[in-house]
Amino acid sequence: MQLPVGLVVLLLFMAGLLLSRIHFCMVAAVAKASNGDWDIARAIALICIGISAVLLSLEMGGSVPRQLAPDWRVGVGGVLFGVAAAWNRGCFVGTSIQLASGDFRALCTVMGWVMGDAVAGSPTALVALPGQPQRTAAMLVVLLLLLGLMGLAARSPSPKPGVSAFKAVAWRSSIACGAMLALVDNDLWHWDPSSLAHALADPLVLAESLKRRDPLPLLGLVLLAGMAAEALLGRRFRITCPRIADLVRLPYGMAMAAGALLAMGGNDSQLLRFVPGGSPHGWVAVPAMVTGIMLGLRCPAPLGLAPASAE
Repeated sequence: MQLPVGLVVLLLFMAGLLLSRIHFCMVAAVAKASNGDWDIARAIALICIGISAVLLSLEMGGSVPRQLAPDWRVGVGGVLFGVAAAWNRGCFVGTSIQLASGDFRALCTVMGWVMGDAVAGSPTALVALPGQPQRTAAMLVVLLLLLGLMGLAARSPSPKPGVSAFKAVAWRSSIACGAMLALVDNDLWHWDPSSLAHALADPLVLAESLKRRDPLPLLGLVLLAGMAAEALLGRRFRITCPRIADLVRLPYGMAMAAGALLAMGGNDSQLLRFVPGGSPHGWVAVPAMVTGIMLGLRCPAPLGLAPASAE
């Protein structure tokens, strides 16, 4: 199945809007979960479940997603990415939502991604495994079990008024977002923020693509447009200009890019493509990223920018 470009653009715009509405951020999810608030973590799990379920149904027709074997670089890169993302106060998607909401301090991080990608280059690719739908099915079961455990951990005897309605909306938005991204993932479109940074890091190749009137390397901008639309609709768009102190985000962004290259995917492609698709390397990368985020939240940032909080 090959989706028309127009439909891909529409799906990505809607997915960006929903990701912003859910406040998707791996750093915030870990920070809040450590204080007993599992809402963002459950929303991320639901998105992964939506992706995995749709991919599994497509696999029945013979379309199996890319699955890679793990090695030591995946774990090291995951930890490096997690620590740097915590010190940066946002992962790839979380930083993109900040930028799309008018927080132009996030531009320092984005510049770091591009610089890190350009400096680090492309590491040796991991070994591709024969695609097996059983891996995707196993991951779907694991995600459902994790969702159930999160529900037990977050059980509250006296929920606040209005919280139940919000959670119902978040559940629907998360599953819908996952289904949309699964359709895009199945066709191997490069839409995630880390792919956009990779495209910007090689201006000659990007210029050649644009010369051929091929805008596909810039599909990540469509995701950002959807995020910006949600911020405007929710009246959350507030312009915040960067200061000199925010330049410390440059090395954090570079470290995030280096970690993502080692792990063969940032948290965006791991959570929204590889893990739901049953790739074994994602099973190593995501726990390593969570470990790195927990370390980063507990260790002082070396260049002065305080780590993300659970607020």
